[in-house]
Amino acid sequence: MKISVLAYHSANIAGNDYHNNDHVAFKQDLKFIKNNNIKIISTVKLIAWLTGNTRLDEHSTYVVLTFDDGNEMDFTDWHYSEFGMQKSFYTEMKNSNQYTHATAFVIASPSVRETLENIYCDGHKLLGENWWKIAARSNLISIENHSWDHVHPTIDSVKQQNNKKGDFSLINTSHDAKSQIADATNYIETVLENKDVSMFAYPYGHYNSFLTDEYFPNQQNKIVAAFTCEPKHVTLSTNVWKIPRFVCGHDWKSIKELKDILL
Repeated sequence: MKISVLAYHSANIAGNDYHNNDHVAFKQDLKFIKNNNIKIISTVKLIAWLTGNTRLDEHSTYVVLTFDDGNEMDFTDWHYSEFGMQKSFYTEMKNSNQYTHATAFVIASPSVRETLENIYCDGHKLLGENWWKIAARSNLISIENHSWDHVHPTIDSVKQQNNKKGDFSLINTSHDAKSQIADATNYIETVLENKDVSMFAYPYGHYNSFLTDEYFPNQQNKIVAAFTCEPKHVTLSTNVWKIPRFVCGHDWKSIKELKDILL
C-alpha cells in the first residue's frame, strides 16, 4: 500500500506548461492517476483509515487531492488575461471519467481575502466565498479551514500576539490558535450553513508542538486532522495532526516526478 496526499494552488499560473501552471498539471495528473489504477480517496476516508474506522486494500495505491488558499479557480473556469482560459480543478475533475474528490482549504477572513485580491488578483473577486456552498454541495469538493488570515505578510494586522507574519509556527498560544483556527472554523461553517468543518491545513505547512500536542488534541473539538507540507507518504503511524503532503510545483514538476511519488 502507498498513500500520497497532493496539494495544488489554482492561482499558480505563470504559463501554460506543466511546470508553471497547476491547472495544466492537474489535468495531466488526473489522467495519470486513472491510467495507473490509482484510487482517489477523500480526506474523510483517509482520516477514517488513520483512526481505525475503515479499511483500505493493502495491495492498492491511493491518492488524496487537496487545494490551498481558496481561489475561486478551484471551482470556476477563468480567463486569465495573459495566459487565456483556465479550466478549474472542478471542471477537470468532472471531465476525468473516474471517481474524484478533493478538499479545498480556504482563508476565512473576508477583509483579508479582499486585500489579497487587490494585491494579487488585480481586484478580481477570485477569493470570494459565494462558491464555497455550491462546491460543498457538489459532492466533488469539500471546503475546509486554512486559517483566519494565513498570517500573510501583506496584511497590516494578523491574528498573532506580536503581529508577526509569514510563519504559522508562531501561533503558539491558546488565544492566537482560537483566533486563527476556531474562529475561522466558525466563520466557514456559517457560510456553508449545513456543512461541518473538520480539517485544517497549516499555512505554509508551518506547525509547532503546541498546536500538534496541546491545542488540537486537547483545546478544541471540531478539527479532527491537520495537514502539513512535508513531502512524505501517509502510513498508519502518521500523526493525524501532522499529515504530510506533496506540493505541486515544489515537490514535483513533471509527470515523471509525480510517478516517482505515487508509484
